[in-house]
Amino acid sequence: MFDVLLSIWHQDFDALMETVSIYHLMLILALILFLESSFVFLPLPGDGLVLFVGGLVGLGVVELQLAIALLTVAAGLGSFIAYMQGRWLSHHPMVNKIEKGLPDNTLQRASDLLEKYGFLALFFSRFIPFVRVLTPMLMGIRKLGVKRTVLMSVTSALIWTTTLLFIGQWVMNNPC
Repeated sequence: MFDVLLSIWHQDFDALMETVSIYHLMLILALILFLESSFVFLPLPGDGLVLFVGGLVGLGVVELQLAIALLTVAAGLGSFIAYMQGRWLSHHPMVNKIEKGLPDNTLQRASDLLEKYGFLALFFSRFIPFVRVLTPMLMGIRKLGVKRTVLMSVTSALIWTTTLLFIGQWVMNNPC
C-alpha cells in the first residue's frame, strides 16, 4: 500500500500499472471519495479525484467499468452516511438553535424544495464540494424518505462520477 502512495508521489505510472497496485490505488481513492462525501469538515478533493481517475482511464491504467462502479458506490454510500448524520442531528439542540436563528419557515421551505426537486438538488450539489455533503444532511434533518434519498444519492453519484470520468478521460486523450 505504501508503494502505491510512493508511486503517486513520484508519478511513477509504470509502477502504478501493476495489477495489485491498481486495485490498492482504486481502494484508496474510493475511500477518500467516501470520506469526502460523508463528512462536512473534511476538505478532500472529490471532483479532482474523479477527474484524476478519468485520466488514468484515458491512459489505460484503470478499467472504465471498475472506476464507475467503485466511485459511484463510494460517493453514493458517502451521501447516505451524510443523510444518516442529518437524521441523527435532527434531535440535537444545536439544530434547534440554528432553526430559531433563521427567518420563519426557512427549513420548511427548504424541505418542500428538497421534496419537490430532491434529485436535481442532489445532482447539482455534487459539483459544489461543501454543499455535496450538506444537501443529503439537510434531507436527513428534514427526515425525507430513506428509500427515495438512497435512490437519488446513488443515481446522482452515478451520473456525476460518469460525467467526470469521461471528462478526465477526454482531457487525457486530447491534450491541448
